[in-house]
Amino acid sequence: MLKVERFDEYLDQLFDVIKEYQRDISVGRVVPKASRHDMEKLLFEDVPMQGSDAAHIIDEFREKVVPNSTKVGSSRFLSWIITSPSQAGILGEIANIGISQAPFNFKAGPAATVIEEMVIGWMGQLFGYSKKSGGILVSGGSVSTLTALGAAREAFLPGSTQNGIQNVSKPLTLYTSKKAHSSIDKAVGVLGFGKNMLRKVNVDEFFKIDINSLEKDIKNDIKQGLKPFCIIAQAGTSLSGAVDDIDALSNVAKKYGMWLHVDGAYGGGAILSKRGREILNGIEKADSISVDPHKWFFVPTEAGCVLVKDKRHLYNAYRTGIAEFDDNAPINYLDYGIQSTRTSRAIKTWFAIKTYGIKKLSQVVDSNIEMASYFAKEIENIDGVRLLHKPQTSAVCFAFDEGLIRNEAFLMEIEEEFFLSPANLMGEHCVRACFSNYRTSIEEVDLLLSKIKSFVEMELK
Repeated sequence: MLKVERFDEYLDQLFDVIKEYQRDISVGRVVPKASRHDMEKLLFEDVPMQGSDAAHIIDEFREKVVPNSTKVGSSRFLSWIITSPSQAGILGEIANIGISQAPFNFKAGPAATVIEEMVIGWMGQLFGYSKKSGGILVSGGSVSTLTALGAAREAFLPGSTQNGIQNVSKPLTLYTSKKAHSSIDKAVGVLGFGKNMLRKVNVDEFFKIDINSLEKDIKNDIKQGLKPFCIIAQAGTSLSGAVDDIDALSNVAKKYGMWLHVDGAYGGGAILSKRGREILNGIEKADSISVDPHKWFFVPTEAGCVLVKDKRHLYNAYRTGIAEFDDNAPINYLDYGIQSTRTSRAIKTWFAIKTYGIKKLSQVVDSNIEMASYFAKEIENIDGVRLLHKPQTSAVCFAFDEGLIRNEAFLMEIEEEFFLSPANLMGEHCVRACFSNYRTSIEEVDLLLSKIKSFVEMELK
């Protein structure tokens, strides 16, 4: 009934569109000029009661959708932390779509299940976890954090998944950086802890959690009759890319009997390189870790990963049956996460890692970090522009001396060639460049610097 005639022909036609898009991805504007009104006028239509030839729809996709899509993969996309999907990752995504696996249990995707288990093992190994560890691939960092904190809640309050937390003798408190991602607030709210029980701890000059402030907050909560439960460290804040002192935070967590989760959705990928591992020192001591393969592993979205040092905590939080955890029992991912029907995110991750190998991925991560460092040093040499922090990972925030108006004017000035984003760092409006693209060259970094210099000189005239 739903068989499409000439399916092979349509696949070839669609692949030609994809190949053309990939070939020219760094040519022209990164973000289309079209407004929302323009898009609605171009694309909105009544629900089709009769079908059309797929060839016509592919042509419409080429003519209307492709030109009005943001070129995330462009070498000059230096905005949000949405890295360019690698070509091997794209091949893996196409392969996965082609066989449409839904590995909530083994029979729903035998190969996909085992590949996911293997990929999780690779990830755990990279982060220094033992064979007791486990995890699951999810949509991204937001669900990773939610999943990890759900496991932490069950580990801390056995039976809470079944009975709830209404009867706890002491309300639980959580602690994270003032610069933490908003997904943490959402997770804390969804899991019933209450957003008001999440403490936003002061940061130091490098935008890391101030350890003294953290301990002060913990001790104050204990005096108030509350129970400190979890520290959520940042491994790459979304604005400045700052990485908390994970080793020091692990000591605090151990001292007060708390769970330590590391939100490494962005910066966790730095674990691929030697330089990055130094930045993430102590991460192997965390009870759980979030990392996004769709960021610094260059896998197409959606691909997030949550790792737990002891996988029984995931099982105890999300199991669907009554069987107790058995380390020797085969994994069915229905019992290790929130979703039932779920796409395989492992095949594209496996495809990319197998194609490039860790060493090549490491080189790209190192290159991105070096670009950020080089860019920051050069910014300091330009009169009329201020560097707002020393980059730890690959994000650099800077501002023009005149502030918001000039910052926004610059963003508009360069939008034909580069896409950077506005940001607000400790109350100051700024421009943010994030170097997390394998296509970006040092020549393009120099071109961006020359644009900044020209913009300043134009104002002086």
